[in-house]
Amino acid sequence: LFMEPFYGGSHRDFASGWAAHSRHQIDLVTLPSRFWKWRMRGASLWFADKVRDAGNYDLIVCSGLMDIAALKSLLPGPLPPLLLYAHETQLSYPQPNSSEADLHFAFTDVVNMLSVDHVAFNSHTHRASFLDQLPAFLRSFPENRPMWAVQSIRRRSSVCYPGIALGSVPDPAQRDDEPPLIIWNHRWEFDKGPDSFFSALRAAKQQGARFRLALLGENFKTVPAAFVEARDVFSREIVHYGYVAERTEYERWLSRGALVVSTAIQENFGISVMEAIAHGCRPLLPNRLSYPELIPEDFHPACLYDSEEELVSILVSR
Repeated sequence: LFMEPFYGGSHRDFASGWAAHSRHQIDLVTLPSRFWKWRMRGASLWFADKVRDAGNYDLIVCSGLMDIAALKSLLPGPLPPLLLYAHETQLSYPQPNSSEADLHFAFTDVVNMLSVDHVAFNSHTHRASFLDQLPAFLRSFPENRPMWAVQSIRRRSSVCYPGIALGSVPDPAQRDDEPPLIIWNHRWEFDKGPDSFFSALRAAKQQGARFRLALLGENFKTVPAAFVEARDVFSREIVHYGYVAERTEYERWLSRGALVVSTAIQENFGISVMEAIAHGCRPLLPNRLSYPELIPEDFHPACLYDSEEELVSILVSR
């Protein structure tokens, strides 16, 4: 049984991909990918009412956007083993400049991990980051600090990279004579660093770089200001602007791309980057987050940059 309270984006792709390709029978019970804070607060009530036969399964899988401890208390027992797949954790998630972190969500992550039999993080970077920041979070408790939780979570956790459905991957050598097409296929949110992305493109354009630009990726609420401004600044370069919901069309854009660029400040894995690489795009990625883990070390000099200035220099030199 796979219970996914945020069935969209990488959560949807992971859950549906696993169900489609596993040798096991996997039943998906899902909620739409919206209102993530409400999902963490209250999705357990919905799942407890929806799922009446949890004890008949061999394994229960949950992602972390709900209160798993509350879910266990509400489901009739006995229950099979529980696996938590950690796409993201709130302890290390950056906050917009106008927001303060709600530490209760980080506490829910901790209790979730202590409530299940095993935790699978989506990268070694994510697991290490969470475990590194956990002691300081626990020491912020005014008393009775549960430092034992660090080793308990360390012992019951491992890494399982998400699978990626690639469809038909064309020959990456087939490019036209037009300026190179730069792909943005990340979420349109602050943690993916759109301000830095468009700043680098603006500087490269001023230095004579020629390129085309496909702005793909999902946008959940309002369009960030950086994208609104970019529509005017790069009106001659933009060949596509907006989310592509149809999978075949999305992959068609990836196959046309020459470069996929990330300026993210938060990335626990990077499915969108890996999809673009598989379709022939050269990655230009910051030398941090999960990217050094995903790119073979021999390719680091060609694919990873250390500063925005270096990124601009690479874009200009193409």
